[in-house]
Amino acid sequence: MDEQESKLEEYKMLREEIQNCVERDNSLVTFMVTAVSTILTFAISANLQVPFLFLISFCIIIPFTGRISHYKTNVARISAYLIVFLEPEMDIKYETRNSMVKSAKSKISKLLVAMRNYVGLLLGILSYAIYLVEYNNKIGFSNWWDWIFGILPVIFLILIFLMDKKIDNVQQEKAKWIENWKQLL
Repeated sequence: MDEQESKLEEYKMLREEIQNCVERDNSLVTFMVTAVSTILTFAISANLQVPFLFLISFCIIIPFTGRISHYKTNVARISAYLIVFLEPEMDIKYETRNSMVKSAKSKISKLLVAMRNYVGLLLGILSYAIYLVEYNNKIGFSNWWDWIFGILPVIFLILIFLMDKKIDNVQQEKAKWIENWKQLL
């Protein structure tokens, strides 16, 4: 096997790994939405005097959002590797061109893309809003402990926002990886 064939094989293998990460990412998003929907539906339909059930969804949202962020980072890292090490010496320039192209998107389209990158935050806000309503209906905000229990889950939302922000900044992360890989040349 000559050097060109070897590089082509490596390129195919890494593109396959990117595809695997994308598929895992999509599966995790689908599962997260389904699981959180199920938890919220159960908590609403159970009609128990326990509004804390609505916070269980954060046990799904936080780790899954972290894992999705991990897969997005892997895609950025592998894509940057392809751009720096393999594509300059091959006739294949997909990753390079894909990084350079800016698609003309409408404001609505940009909003939909942003919403796709902030699924964890949207689910968290939904869970938190229902929790607040249920807490107020079942327990009420009569003393300072109630206010603490009402506001404390905001910490979860901030954590999820930070992870989703990283997911949304995957192009900037790819640019950083490109610079990091170039340092090895």
